[in-house]
Amino acid sequence: MTERRVLVTGGAGVIGMAICRTLRDAGWTAVAGDLAPAIAAVDWAAAENAHIERVELDVTSRESVDAAVRTLGGEWAGLVNCAGILRDTLLGRTVEDNMRLMFEVNLAGTARVTDAFAPVIREGGAVVNIGSVTGYMGRFVGASVYGATKAGIGAYTTYLAVELAPRRIRVNNVAPGVIRAPMSPSMALVSGGEESCAEQAILGRIGEPEEVAEVVEFLLSDRASFITAQTLLVDGGFIAR
Repeated sequence: MTERRVLVTGGAGVIGMAICRTLRDAGWTAVAGDLAPAIAAVDWAAAENAHIERVELDVTSRESVDAAVRTLGGEWAGLVNCAGILRDTLLGRTVEDNMRLMFEVNLAGTARVTDAFAPVIREGGAVVNIGSVTGYMGRFVGASVYGATKAGIGAYTTYLAVELAPRRIRVNNVAPGVIRAPMSPSMALVSGGEESCAEQAILGRIGEPEEVAEVVEFLLSDRASFITAQTLLVDGGFIAR
């Protein structure tokens, strides 16, 4: 099972937990890495969360990331960079701290964790980054900086795939559209809310966390052995309009 271990950052969140559960059900050893308060908020004794390991991890701190590497030890089959945060940055009401936090969590956090964990990912393993449809369109008013960080993840994915190719480690990016989860005030503000988002997707609905998780599990697996440096949108056709 050591060869099937996968760390999922942001693993205590809605999409992160769905990824952990899907990986576990597919035979992987899933480890949810997240901030202490987020981990404490999850009922780990519930049957649906059984056999999911966890580790405290702050993606904005290299010290915290390095400590997680030491605590967990061993070799890894894969890494999922799912930690992310959204804040409203509409022109005229942009707050410096909000911009800084999104870059530190979304983009720098992805690079920071990957830099620390790449040496312990086995040859032939895989990295999956979680981007966003906002990196490829501009209709969410107020999500400009968030979208920029997610577009940056797409570029980072391409470069990282080239760097890790000699070790046969594949790197891909999954870009979800609007997924069913408790909407943060910022998300509701920039998107217009769930009803508006459902109307904009050509499939006429928002996505489920498990639909993102299934794509992530596929990309980690040997079934995707010839796929790298790619971005897969899981958006219900949101950007088709």
